[in-house]
Amino acid sequence: MEELFLHRKSVAISRHARYLLIFFAVGIILPLCVLVRKGHAAESIQALAARAEKLETEGEWQQAAAVYKSILNLDPKSLAALNRLGALYVHHQESEEGIKYYKRALEVSPNEYVTNLNLGIAYFKMSNYPLAVGPLKKASEAQPSSFQAHELLGVALIGAGNYGAAISELEKAKEIDPQDVSTQYLLVRSYMAEKEFDKALSVFNSLESLAPQSLWVHILKGQAYEGLGAYQKALTELNAAREKAPRDAIVRFSLGFIYWKTNQFSEAEAEFVNALKLDPDFETARFYLADCYLKEQKPGNALPLLKEVVNKQPRNFWAHLDLGKALSSTGSYEDAVQEFQAAIRLQPDDSEPHYLLGRTYRELKRVDAYKHELQIAQKLQSKKLANIENLMNASGARGNPAGQLGLGGHPK
Repeated sequence: MEELFLHRKSVAISRHARYLLIFFAVGIILPLCVLVRKGHAAESIQALAARAEKLETEGEWQQAAAVYKSILNLDPKSLAALNRLGALYVHHQESEEGIKYYKRALEVSPNEYVTNLNLGIAYFKMSNYPLAVGPLKKASEAQPSSFQAHELLGVALIGAGNYGAAISELEKAKEIDPQDVSTQYLLVRSYMAEKEFDKALSVFNSLESLAPQSLWVHILKGQAYEGLGAYQKALTELNAAREKAPRDAIVRFSLGFIYWKTNQFSEAEAEFVNALKLDPDFETARFYLADCYLKEQKPGNALPLLKEVVNKQPRNFWAHLDLGKALSSTGSYEDAVQEFQAAIRLQPDDSEPHYLLGRTYRELKRVDAYKHELQIAQKLQSKKLANIENLMNASGARGNPAGQLGLGGHPK
């Protein structure tokens, strides 16, 4: 009996021991299996990444994309795979698809420098500058020493029309790399857009030393002097630009514009004619050439040019106004009425087209219409003068503000 008990006890112990052994075995083996699986996954991701990179170098970008997607099946939060997929799609003109992957990467790491920079560049390629601003701002904040982030953010802000904010970013980029010419060009353009002409001129010494043969240094410098009213200096710079590039339409137009602004209409006419020979689609040069003809009392020469500008730019207020003047000067009063009315639709608060329309009605013996338009013109002019006088008084100015600004009444 005792032997039987001992045997049963030993059996119980052995069973218990087996259970313990199985328990410990499971406790050890399962974690080991997990580790082995993880090791295989890591090896697999590494191998997949190498294969994807090889496919990229071979130009097989779609196959490479498929491999990167396989990596995401193993690790959905792989920033490297998400960024590579984004870059592949953007590079191959599928920007919308690429942006989806960049946004997935930002869900994993919202302030990550590379992803934000890449997303900003993707929006750049789509010419969507306002949307590029946000991620590029995050990229510049994540890595303040990044020249690329600050410069791209500056360009995006220019594209979005925010030159004031662009200046700050471009100044930072210039501090990081004072030798970069393109940054300084962009900075000058931004200063000029904000009418900070003195600051623009301060950059030119640096630009001239970096790019002494640059045509654009002379062009931009001339435009800056023009903004400051230093017309003779502007002409000097633009004549220097013309010597370097006599067949550049922008140079010839810029020079013509300074001549036009200083009432040297025959000289301006010659430059605008040359600009149009070099670039027949240069509509701004066509308009200013026509305006020169008007100021030189040659309305017949102006007419075909202005008709072409209005045809191509139907919302150009000044073209309609000048065309009305040319038509009126050649006795085509009914047609002139149509052009002045078109100008009024575009800028109803401007007194000049009302006044000119009134004069045209007078030529057509439409007395009531003439008086009506003249009254509107006088009211608009009085309102404009009152606003200017209030502004001048508020600033402490004295004298005749209307006369100082060349805003006297219309001649009778």
